[in-house]
Amino acid sequence: MIAADAPAAPHFAALRSRFPTLVERTYFATHCLGPVLDTTLADLEEYRRTILLRNRAIEIWLARIDEIRGLFAELVHADSDEIALGANATACHASLAAAVDPDLGTDLGTDLGTDLGSDLGSGPRRTQIVTTSLDFPSTRYLWHAQARRGFEVIEVASPDGIAMPVDALVAAIDERVAIVAVSLVAYSNGALLRARRVIDAAHAAGAIVVLDAYQAIGIVPIDVRSLGADAVIAGTHKWLHGASNGLAFAYVRRALAERLTPAYPGWFSHAHMLDFDPVYTPAPGARRFEQGSTSVEAVYAARAGVRFALDVGVEAIRARSLELSDHLIAGADALGIPLGTPRDRAERAGVVCLDVADPGRVAEQLRARGIDVDTRPGTGIRLSLHPCNLHDEVDRVLAELGRHAQSGPSEARRGAP
Repeated sequence: MIAADAPAAPHFAALRSRFPTLVERTYFATHCLGPVLDTTLADLEEYRRTILLRNRAIEIWLARIDEIRGLFAELVHADSDEIALGANATACHASLAAAVDPDLGTDLGTDLGTDLGSDLGSGPRRTQIVTTSLDFPSTRYLWHAQARRGFEVIEVASPDGIAMPVDALVAAIDERVAIVAVSLVAYSNGALLRARRVIDAAHAAGAIVVLDAYQAIGIVPIDVRSLGADAVIAGTHKWLHGASNGLAFAYVRRALAERLTPAYPGWFSHAHMLDFDPVYTPAPGARRFEQGSTSVEAVYAARAGVRFALDVGVEAIRARSLELSDHLIAGADALGIPLGTPRDRAERAGVVCLDVADPGRVAEQLRARGIDVDTRPGTGIRLSLHPCNLHDEVDRVLAELGRHAQSGPSEARRGAP
């Protein structure tokens, strides 16, 4: 039997023509706002035409909403009934957080498939939420606010302000923990969590893991089955090239979703939403965590980017991004610019942070020369390595940075950004 030929690697240099921003600019800011596809602009024009249909558009819009749920499910290797849509990632986190009570004495992190009839009040009280100092501020605010509901929130610090604190996270997890809420990729510097160790430790203690994958989706392959994830929350306007805010999604493991009752449901979370039943019945699976109407414009603005990730393949996207980031890191090393991102490929995603002097000024000067980067407190400058960037563009930004390399490092890294 002759083995089938491996699929050809995508021709990313040719694919860049599908992104007008990448043609016009040297763009290294996908981690902030991803470049938009030409087909996204066509989808938005189609949406504009449906607006004029008014109530005749509702059936069309609902079909698009169902389609995007299915695309998100395909992207993370889930079933479509394990996907809930939300207005943003914080709203998705909040919907899950509100459904878990600190008096809920049960092992949520174990396989619930044969345990759905057990008493939710049995077992030890779970009063702790574990998170990290590298999580996105909006998410940190949300989880820390759960202290008002009776939770003790434990924030695990990064050992150096750069790497994800895997060892410390594992050490913090015991039978008192209800939720481990952590980023799969740190927003500040692209540090990638070795998530399986954390998930295994949480499940062994009977806790669940909620992964914020906003900076991972579309650049890091995510298979929720092999990962053993309980919940994964992500959105569209970064590595999925969505043209607008207003759309995020949550994967929730089916057995866990059906164990929880949403605290703040809406008509989209009803089992039969178009029946307009006066009494709430939770939808099966994750959709019970939805609330009101989804932003239809955001759905139209997102579809092409998700399809791009599926058509090209996230594995190929990641391989190309790592190739470019290796080139950038080697060049920065040659210039003596300190690295603010983990060096190990297994611990970084699509962002490289370089610790230049006066990063705000450097970012402005690069922008004036047609090179888009950004900066956050304590990170130096942040550069995304989009798969359709070119080696020549990396060389160009390195040449510009070489002018500043002798000025010394930026302000001392503060640890948690």
